[in-house]
Amino acid sequence: MRSLNITLTILLVSVLVTRAQSQKIDSSYANWYYQQRLEYFDHMPPVKKAIVFLGNSITERGEWQELFADCKYPVVNRGIGGDNSFGILARMDEVLRAKPRAIFLMDGINDQFRKLPHEVSINNYRRIIRTIKAISPRTRIYLESALPINESMTSEPYTKGRNVLVPQLNEKLKALAEEERITYIDICPLFQDEKGVLKKEFTMDGVHLKPAAYIEWAAFLKKNKYL
Repeated sequence: MRSLNITLTILLVSVLVTRAQSQKIDSSYANWYYQQRLEYFDHMPPVKKAIVFLGNSITERGEWQELFADCKYPVVNRGIGGDNSFGILARMDEVLRAKPRAIFLMDGINDQFRKLPHEVSINNYRRIIRTIKAISPRTRIYLESALPINESMTSEPYTKGRNVLVPQLNEKLKALAEEERITYIDICPLFQDEKGVLKKEFTMDGVHLKPAAYIEWAAFLKKNKYL
């Protein structure tokens, strides 16, 4: 019976992946801004034993070095505005070249904006995590939840109807963290209301956080001793 269940599970995963691959997947990421940021990272001297914040514009806008100025390890920002799970996966060599002490990985919303099936995003996350384990096995991996948005404050059509997808993605991310035996950090309760919408007091455009919101984010990480 157990072998039958395993076989059925494998078949189901294969069907889901095939279905996802049959859809039109927007896997592009290497726009001019991505290339510019990556060139900057490549020319920076490697920082040993660093704590890396890795992600898209939500990560990039955080002044992590100042927020964790009292940390005994160096803190570096590896966020790129507009990046998605394909782009993060493609730049892992640079992220891992100095064997960081820890990586805080936070992505997801741009995948939703591109209508990427969750199976595709989760597969990319899995590949990112396993790349870290293979190249830098001593690096601690913290997988942070994707943040919700506030569609009443957004104007771009690609943002509409996306917030409902965020909790579904986060459930899959949590399951992936358990599967890969890494730490999952749910930061959504810090910034969302009872309906799962990004609170207006934390955002200026419905997607990105105001600078002061990062103070609460950092305080949460310190309080729970992730750093």
